[in-house]
Amino acid sequence: MGISITAASLVLISAFLHAGWNLLGKSRTPSPAFFCIATLSVGLLLLPLGLWVLLQAQSLPRAFWLLLLASGFFQMIYMGGLALAYQRADISLVYPIARALPVLLVALATVLLGQILPWQAWLGMLLVTIGCLLVPLVYFRQWHWSVYWRADCAWALVAALGTVGYSLADKGALLYLEEALGDAVTPAVVAYSYLGLQFFVSGVWLLCGCMSRVGRGQLLENLRDLKVGILTGLMMGATYGLVLLAMTMTENVSYVVALRQLSIPLGVGFAIWLLGEPAHRPQLLGVGLVCAGLIAVSLR
Repeated sequence: MGISITAASLVLISAFLHAGWNLLGKSRTPSPAFFCIATLSVGLLLLPLGLWVLLQAQSLPRAFWLLLLASGFFQMIYMGGLALAYQRADISLVYPIARALPVLLVALATVLLGQILPWQAWLGMLLVTIGCLLVPLVYFRQWHWSVYWRADCAWALVAALGTVGYSLADKGALLYLEEALGDAVTPAVVAYSYLGLQFFVSGVWLLCGCMSRVGRGQLLENLRDLKVGILTGLMMGATYGLVLLAMTMTENVSYVVALRQLSIPLGVGFAIWLLGEPAHRPQLLGVGLVCAGLIAVSLR
């Protein structure tokens, strides 16, 4: 079974929001401290809903709590990698790599877990990956493996691995939560209550990572721009809440992860249009391949 029209629509809306909050984060000085404030603000806002839903659950196994902690840890890896990559390169380079690589990685992980993907889905995910490899190039003749051995690409890869980790952990945790709740609450309440728990745990992980002298200085600096941090957090929360809701409607999480990558051409387009970043032909071709791959996945 693929992805329903309703779930696909939710993911498409989230793609616009995702590109937007990345643009907002890049327009400031991105740092793990900035994302700590953003995630904690949403986590604290939705924590009462999360605690109320936990009280409605029949019983939650230990695996749920371990997956929740793992999800928050991988979210911290994603945010930290993204911030460090944005400090070194344009969003039009970092964003496609960080968003596209998880497509094949999640697909491979779901296959290892026993789920089957049709050849159209594999073709689409392969196109997405090839497109991602073209994005860092200025000229086609420039292609060489050494192009990708750079700090910005390395941190983007770290962010991609974080995405894989929290996507798989969240899908597993949601299954446990849905089973424990039964029909007691709606899928939307399940999604946004879990979002609050996940963002709160992620924020605590990030806060622990900001306890160094440099990290504390960055926290104080970003607290002076608290409104932007909270706005970014609200956009992040709305974005991933829609994705979690789509996950409750989809059996195979790899389809949701693949369709989310529509945010890649959106992010690149916004960066070129609003931030004045340069546009190169290999990069534009790569974005086009990403779009073709998304179509192959969604229409398989």
